[in-house]
Amino acid sequence: MSYSLAFSQSVTTVLFVADKVQQGMYDFVPTRQLSEALNIAAPTAVKIIQALTRAGIIETREGVKGGVRLAKDPADVTMLDVFHAIESGRTLFRTELTLLVSGEKPDCARRAVAGVLNDAETATKASLKAVTVRGLIDEISR
Repeated sequence: MSYSLAFSQSVTTVLFVADKVQQGMYDFVPTRQLSEALNIAAPTAVKIIQALTRAGIIETREGVKGGVRLAKDPADVTMLDVFHAIESGRTLFRTELTLLVSGEKPDCARRAVAGVLNDAETATKASLKAVTVRGLIDEISR
């Protein structure tokens, strides 16, 4: 019952890239450096970068001065954007229970539990939507 580790790794990746470019250290952050600095296995980093690129959050460039950078202003990228790029429709809680008991009370209990868990997920997504990459960079730069 959790989102994938790739989501946390993706948030860290986006922050790392945005911060390095903001500091003027790179125009494009080399993917190898990103993978090593964040301790993300190269194949996993590639998958994360592909998902973030498909979502339009980062862009890539090949070659000696290649790597990745944000495709948008950090103020225009929310944690919910990163979430959608990585989790793509996956839910936090699985609520499709197959009960071996039947009747009004078990059905009511199943609906009540699903409602509570769906509300929790909705609140989580609202919280992620309220946080931008710019906001996080400003917070960690204090």
